[in-house]
Amino acid sequence: HVKEYMEMLAEEDPTKYEAHFSKFIAEDIDADKLEEMYTEAHEKIRENPEHEPAEKKGITHSRSEEQITSSDGTEHVRSKKITLEQRRAKVAEKIAAAQAKLMEEDDDE
Repeated sequence: HVKEYMEMLAEEDPTKYEAHFSKFIAEDIDADKLEEMYTEAHEKIRENPEHEPAEKKGITHSRSEEQITSSDGTEHVRSKKITLEQRRAKVAEKIAAAQAKLMEEDDDE
């Protein structure tokens, strides 16, 4: 399926083809070489089907509220999970605010 899609895209929209398959193009793999590539990969897997897990990098993460800092120096911002009760309270607040706004608009008329 991918081979057909590559051929179709190369003919109809070359810029989109280059964007979608840029890594294949960089490795000089076109639609004809695609099947060959996967056949070789399957042969190598059949030769040695044992999975060798990758080495762990030993990176640890520490969290301070929504800021997560890794031992390798990277930082990320992630929302903190809230409990079911907190979610329900938040929704109840929004509903109450919306109802109050509707009541206020009804009073103005």
